[in-house]
Amino acid sequence: MASEGQHPVVILYEHALLGEGIAKYLRAQSGVEATVASALDLQAVTSALALGPAVVIFELTEPLKHVDLTTLAPHAVLIDVSTVVTRGLAPSPDAAGLQRILQAVRGIGRSTGSSRTESTEAG
Repeated sequence: MASEGQHPVVILYEHALLGEGIAKYLRAQSGVEATVASALDLQAVTSALALGPAVVIFELTEPLKHVDLTTLAPHAVLIDVSTVVTRGLAPSPDAAGLQRILQAVRGIGRSTGSSRTESTEAG
């Protein structure tokens, strides 16, 4: 994983429960420390992305539609969890896309350095 002081995962949330919940899940499952910031606060978003994360998990909110995440986090894997949030409660962690998120986080050291966007929408 990343060395001490690095923040390989940034979570940009509109719903605090979702952002903090994903961060807690990642800490428990993989020991990764995640930076969590409100997607509604563009200064917080810019500051979090300036850390150079390897993975950015985000809810595509109105303010984020005007931010080019591929420019601000050019080497990060981008994971959009908006589809899960808009569909309501997911029946299982896998349906919520948490397994995909965990795979991306575990693959931090193996990434090629190219930015790509993934959706957590199940099947």
